[in-house]
Amino acid sequence: MDELIGLLFAILFWRALLAALCGLAVGMLATQIFPGFGTGAVATVTLLALLGGVMWHASAIAAAAPSDAPKAEQQPISQPIAFLGIALVGLLLGGVYDYLLSSGLIALSVLIVSSIVLVSVGGAITKTPVYFKDLLFIVTALVTGSVTPWAIVTLLS
Repeated sequence: MDELIGLLFAILFWRALLAALCGLAVGMLATQIFPGFGTGAVATVTLLALLGGVMWHASAIAAAAPSDAPKAEQQPISQPIAFLGIALVGLLLGGVYDYLLSSGLIALSVLIVSSIVLVSVGGAITKTPVYFKDLLFIVTALVTGSVTPWAIVTLLS
């Protein structure tokens, strides 16, 4: 049954899978060409390629939607789903930062500061107000996702 679910996922989201495999291939090729290109860099390239594949898939799905379908602005995302999505991003980015910086506290600090800066710059570019409660929601979700592996290891040991 697990193989069937995996096959179905691969068929439905082939763009994301193709991009992730290409990112992994580029990362592995880069380890052969550049001696300083390590495991963390390969993981980062693969995750970035997966993100690109997800964006490619989302744009293809949006283009294929019927013209009378409601727009994305008309379909609000519930807060628990948004929290889980942002926490997943925090889990991935926190792991990459922790690996690259070799310190969980510095990685968490970089994650918090970079999210505040990016949200503020994004609000300035799009000329939309950034409310403190939304910024606090985003930072809390990112931190929750980032410290989840540490919490699980601590609870189980």
